This record gives sequence, C-alpha cells and structure tokens, in this order.
Amino acid sequence: MRSLRTLVLFVTMLAFWLLLSWRLDPLFLVLGVVSAAVVTWYSLPLLDAVLGAAKTRRHVHVGYLLLYVGWLLTRLPAAGVHIAHIVLDPRVPPRPGVVRFRTNLSSPAARTMLATSITMVPGTMTLDVDGAEFTVHAFTPTAVADLANAATQRRIARIFGDPPDDPPQLRWEEPRLEPPRDPDLSEAP
Repeated sequence: MRSLRTLVLFVTMLAFWLLLSWRLDPLFLVLGVVSAAVVTWYSLPLLDAVLGAAKTRRHVHVGYLLLYVGWLLTRLPAAGVHIAHIVLDPRVPPRPGVVRFRTNLSSPAARTMLATSITMVPGTMTLDVDGAEFTVHAFTPTAVADLANAATQRRIARIFGDPPDDPPQLRWEEPRLEPPRDPDLSEAP
C-alpha cells in the first residue's frame, strides 16, 4: 500500500513539473524526475500524518463518497437561503455562538473531511480540531442541525468504513454581549 501511495505521489509531482515547465528536453525531464523524487521523499511523512499510516488506513468507499458529495451540494443552497433569511429579515435576530462536540471518526482524513464540510456550509465554520473534539462557530443553533442529528458524521463514517455513531452531545455557548461603555464615565466616582 505504501509503495502505491509513493508511486501516485511521484507521478503527480512529475506531472506537475511537466505542466509548469512545459518542456520535454532531456535536461528538463531528468531535472523533473529528480525533483519529483526529492519532493516525494520529503512529503511522505506529511502525507502519512494527514491521511493516516498506510498499514492502518481502511479502504475508502468511492460510491459513498460520490453520494456524500451530492448530498453536501444539496445542503449548501438550503443553508445559504437560511442565512440569507436571517440577514434580510429584521424580525429574525442572529444568535451566533460556538458549539463543541466529540466525534468517533477514526482516521485523520475522515476528521479533515468533517471539518472541511462544516466550513463549506454557510453559517458554520470549524475553528479548531483537537483530536476528536471539534469547535465550530455557527451563525444560529439551526445551522448546526446536521451535526446534532449526526447526518454528516454518519455519511463520512460510511465512506471510511467506520461504524455509525450516535448523535454527538453538543455544547452550545453564546457569547454574552455587553453594550459598549465609555471608560471615562465608568471610572468616575
């Protein structure tokens, strides 16, 4: 598995070199092969850190991945309309806050996909991922509804062969906004 990963990375780096140089002279081909080999050699530990070790990584189900991409693309316009409604209707006040939850997704690639998916949805943004704990900023509590019912996590778990997870326990924290104070008036006796 590691040799396949190495080969794919090397071919990708070489194709990138050829695309940038746009020359097929023998000198450029040799320089491209050497450059691609060096970049591949130094990039493999980083690739293992992001995707997980090749020996422990499970197979990615491409069919579930395509279904997930289609499902996510249907969620984006709905979330955008929801946020536009809050912004344009003065009767619906925004309730920004931070939500924290833990996930049981096992691989770093699955967690990266979850963090990226959350950020792609309008009204939510992943602030931090510390191991299995996620910190997400949301424009409203409704914006994190897919997280609350574990819809996103279950779809990602199917892609990476993880068992389905229970809905996460969300901890919603709203910042308490205080009106601005004039420092000269507050220091007066």
